[in-house]
Amino acid sequence: MIQIVSDTTTGLTRELADKYDIDLVPQRVMFGTETLRDGIDITNEVFLQRLKMSKQFPTTSQPPAGDFVEAFKRHLGAGREVLCIAVSSLLSGTYNSAETAKKQLGSEAITLIDSKHVATAEALIVIEAARMARAGRPMAEIVARMEKMIVGMRLDFVLDTLENLVRGGRATRVQGAVGTLLNIKLLLTIEDGRIEQLERVRTKAKAVARLREIVDAAVKGKPGALVGVMHTGLHAEAEALSREFRAAYHLDECLVLEAPPAVAAHAGPGALGAAYYVES
Repeated sequence: MIQIVSDTTTGLTRELADKYDIDLVPQRVMFGTETLRDGIDITNEVFLQRLKMSKQFPTTSQPPAGDFVEAFKRHLGAGREVLCIAVSSLLSGTYNSAETAKKQLGSEAITLIDSKHVATAEALIVIEAARMARAGRPMAEIVARMEKMIVGMRLDFVLDTLENLVRGGRATRVQGAVGTLLNIKLLLTIEDGRIEQLERVRTKAKAVARLREIVDAAVKGKPGALVGVMHTGLHAEAEALSREFRAAYHLDECLVLEAPPAVAAHAGPGALGAAYYVES
């Protein structure tokens, strides 16, 4: 049997992780010298409250290799192969930690994949791997499927402010200045594992409307599409967008996942995005 291991950057809730038997290794967020683990020491709601109120800008850190060693040993000891799917290695050192853990254990029963994605896009990939593992698919088949999904997956999103992205080193100061001075909203995307600018839009409302148009052009009329919504603190808006996608594209489900602290630290409050995959 194959055990899927990932990280909390997916935004998967404990209920969903349990449902699909996914082992999530927690990311870290720091307020000064205080280190907190995603989903263990701090919740999404509390983190966003602290983010808005704190004078200290939080920093983030990947899980230490020891956390992956512990997870891998637990599943190997139960007689399982391990498939570990990590957040983009260009956005986090998480994959490197998992790689170090594999080297320390020296086990060929551990397979690592760089998802080249984050948040809901990473979650959709991880859930598909878990479904295949539960169905008894062999490792080679799951890996091949993951590699195809990684290439075809999209995550487009708009942020309420670029300040957190700039301060966290995930965007240039030029982009931040443009967005602040001119009130321009950047429609962003994940491209080859990096955050890239997709379009510049004048207002948040127009940016979200443009997001809908882009998803519609990619997904409408395509059977078997996977779609999910990402947000930071916009529960009502995210649920409404999910309902809209489900109705428009005849989806059985459209996951709504709040970005966890390690992602929200960079995205800031008020982020809204869509992850989507269409079979080629």
